[in-house]
Amino acid sequence: MKQKVAIIGGGITGSAACRRLSKCPDLHIHIFDQGRRGVGGRTSSRKYDVRDGNDEAATLRFDHGCQFFRADTDRFKKIVNEWIEKDYVSEWNGDFRSSIKQEHEFFGLPSTPPFYVSNDGMQTLSKNILSDASENTNVRIHAGVRVAQLNRDTVTKKWKLIGTSGEAAYHDTDEKLQEDDQRNVIGEESGYDAVILTDISSSFGGWHRASAGVPDSFSTAVRNRVGARVPLLTAMIAFDTATDIPFDAASFDHPVVWFAAKTSSKSQMKTDKECWTIVSTAAYACDKIEETPMQDPKTGEFIPQSPDYLTTVPGPDLLRTFEEIVCDKAGILGNDALTNLPKHVFMDAQRWGSALPCHRHLRHESSTRKVLSGVPYDSGLHPLAPTRIEEDSKSFLADDDLALYQAGDMMSNYTPGMEGAALSGIDAAEHLLAQLGLND
Repeated sequence: MKQKVAIIGGGITGSAACRRLSKCPDLHIHIFDQGRRGVGGRTSSRKYDVRDGNDEAATLRFDHGCQFFRADTDRFKKIVNEWIEKDYVSEWNGDFRSSIKQEHEFFGLPSTPPFYVSNDGMQTLSKNILSDASENTNVRIHAGVRVAQLNRDTVTKKWKLIGTSGEAAYHDTDEKLQEDDQRNVIGEESGYDAVILTDISSSFGGWHRASAGVPDSFSTAVRNRVGARVPLLTAMIAFDTATDIPFDAASFDHPVVWFAAKTSSKSQMKTDKECWTIVSTAAYACDKIEETPMQDPKTGEFIPQSPDYLTTVPGPDLLRTFEEIVCDKAGILGNDALTNLPKHVFMDAQRWGSALPCHRHLRHESSTRKVLSGVPYDSGLHPLAPTRIEEDSKSFLADDDLALYQAGDMMSNYTPGMEGAALSGIDAAEHLLAQLGLND
């Protein structure tokens, strides 16, 4: 009888783990992902069909999470070359600039190339990886499904997953709808021999919408390993006419805005208007989370990010700051600074409470750390390029007795970023295959 593995999370870590496990014919692999727009996690993309200033239809595209990725290790370079051959990713070339110290640039842009993007949006990479894996009949993807509780059978030692699907599964659903949510056994009725978790929020308390109800001993080990996380906010802005901004992406030395990228500069990202994703600094995001927490201090309930809040506070803040930056003759454009930006015809924003982990050496103490709603956050700036091993340890967390594994950049011993996240998923999968006594 084939053994069964559940992977919770369909971002790059879960996709990479699935890719590795799917090569083994003696496994059934089920992926559970609660994303409203499908798999992808922090490598998600968004598409909007709107009416512009002339009331004409316009399609807008954004990468609103991970903007690009690196491939600095030999292992990952080999994998990325395979993706390039399959036309999944391309090297991102453009007019890249910076006004910040090299060691504080956004993942080394522009000083430390090469940079890679997924063709037709960052989200397509996870989709393509999982599509490849699904060609094997032993892989099944459960999209729009939230795992809320893990229960282990005391006799069979298998993990049964309890959860929900539909509107109640999504991270940003109103709490009132969550109260009526009906939870049932999801996936394999008989349970799973092992579970790989990839979202760090799986180990939050039950108040958090992404909590997977993992055993306390395991969730404590996860929280101790991650130390603190780095939050970011992103704004998605579409302008009615061309902006005349001469660069395609840039890193900034500013307390509010850290990075910005133009959608159309990326491979196969076609859009009807000039679209930009603006990324905040971690310091700004920490301030906003402190002002508008993710947990109600009185009831303990999770507070979903509200579109009204996102488009009236962080969205306008990031747009206003971006305009100040490109219109400042003492700034990144010098004498080529613009007079003003054209009218924007669309705005949205996203709160990434766990955008990145802090660096390994900052796990235990940091002058830029603060605890908000019981969660440690860090806003310090430290080098994010090149990707390298930062600590002599495994790139994932394992409890072989429980058959529970936590993978992802929050667990990884590599420099924070997508490369470390993918390698963590692969390493966890290889470790699990060895534990199960299975070969490719």
